[in-house]
Amino acid sequence: MIRAGIAIWAVMLCMLTANAQNVVTLAGQSGISGAVNGSGTSATFNNPHGMVCDVAGNLFVADRNNHLIRKITPAGVVSTFAGSGSAGSSDGIGTAASFFEPWGIAIDQSGNLYVADTKNYLIRKITPTAVVTTVAGAGTSGVTDGPASNAQFGFPTGIAVDASGNIYVSEFMTHVIRKISNGSVTTFAGTAFQSGDANGTGINAKFDHPHSIAIGQSGNLFVTDTWNNKIRKITPAGVVSTYAGSTAGYVDGAASVSKFDNPLGICADASGDIFVGDVNNFCIRKISNGTVNTFAGTAGTAGAANVLCFAGIIQFTIMYGISFIRQIFYW
Repeated sequence: MIRAGIAIWAVMLCMLTANAQNVVTLAGQSGISGAVNGSGTSATFNNPHGMVCDVAGNLFVADRNNHLIRKITPAGVVSTFAGSGSAGSSDGIGTAASFFEPWGIAIDQSGNLYVADTKNYLIRKITPTAVVTTVAGAGTSGVTDGPASNAQFGFPTGIAVDASGNIYVSEFMTHVIRKISNGSVTTFAGTAFQSGDANGTGINAKFDHPHSIAIGQSGNLFVTDTWNNKIRKITPAGVVSTYAGSTAGYVDGAASVSKFDNPLGICADASGDIFVGDVNNFCIRKISNGTVNTFAGTAGTAGAANVLCFAGIIQFTIMYGISFIRQIFYW
């Protein structure tokens, strides 16, 4: 199980279409934490968590322990997009705003960023011009539904936005998935404060420390149900089922018998494939047509080695807790 202080990985990939891959370091120095802007490995991060890319190929990173949102251009140039670098909850423009350990980040069709500002118990919005506002949350921990400004979140970690602008938030410590729509917050799935492993509809389902979420085809949500070592699926109607995974371990093959060990990051591509950062197995897994395969990394082997394969379209992965960003090229 994941514990405070453990180094964690997660993966965010954009428009995946092929198989062979080449993993390289895009930005940050291996083993060195900091908040230095610059190009490539001259820049530093401090426990980078969620990541998302825009249509121009820029990456936006929730740099957790620096309390910053960083930007990485396709050329690998790192800058601070928003945040003062000190813990806080101030709205404002760019570095005049502040965050408190942001974990998750998502982007909508207009290029607005949404941030799970975890230790502020808030959901924040950042416009393309770096204007930061608070979208939802009273700033105190809890699972209270209602008007966005009065709602409470319990340790929000993952965040996703659908094509209609609805925002979904996974809450790691309270075991629920929340929905923000039309200025109101509701509990979309999961039983608050009750961990478990139950499929069902809405609050009748149970999760055990859901970490990250992604929007897939037909508006379905996919959740890394971390302590259950499973990937869960939630339909737009709130019906929860197990999409992949069984018990803790490492097994590729049919989704129903596959095994993960602390899955954390997740993303979905336009073809319907799902990619998962499988933390304790030290690899990236791919779920396609009901089958789980290892997409990158050597299962059971930790390290920062780059892997040379064929180069193609640029894709991006992130390794949490080790202060640098990896990039996948593949055909």
